[in-house]
Amino acid sequence: MSSSLNNLENFSNEVRLRDGAVLRMRALRQADREALIALFNRCSPETRRFRFLRMVTSLPDSLIDKLVAVDGVRHVALVITQSEGTDEKIVAVGRYVVEEKHPEVAEVSFLVEDSLQRRGIGTILLDRLAEIAREHGITHFSADVLADNRLMLSVFRKAGYALSSNISYGVTHIEFSILHSEIAEARRVSREQKGV
Repeated sequence: MSSSLNNLENFSNEVRLRDGAVLRMRALRQADREALIALFNRCSPETRRFRFLRMVTSLPDSLIDKLVAVDGVRHVALVITQSEGTDEKIVAVGRYVVEEKHPEVAEVSFLVEDSLQRRGIGTILLDRLAEIAREHGITHFSADVLADNRLMLSVFRKAGYALSSNISYGVTHIEFSILHSEIAEARRVSREQKGV
């Protein structure tokens, strides 16, 4: 397991997508407020609906405050960035938040810019978040996914974890153990061999 995950404040590494593109993954910072808003604004209405489970047209300050209030243990967020000259823009964010009543369970969510969907970013974020969560004694992830969000449901199914799910009012609630997945472990070993 990467020792860089122990200190999330300084966590940063390259990630290689399935198509060979190289981006950077790092921990979300308090200073990323404007970059998160810019990501949200670049996403389509459907992508926003899938992330927030309802139609959301803007991010109020109170929600941005919650999104950047990470502590590195109970609320962890990782971003994928793309360089634009000397600047970087956030193109994806994945996070987990520990459930109050069940400290061994954390809810995960993802937002990936439309132009970069279907390129493996969700899976990369899921695997890294699971590594960090295990270090903090979290054993299960949960997620609420709109039933018509086939892309995100596919990410969870293909990740290799044993899922249990139920559907209520058009929302699929998924829960799965993150303690062991041969498929996820094979992806981690492959990434280490490639040096990303």
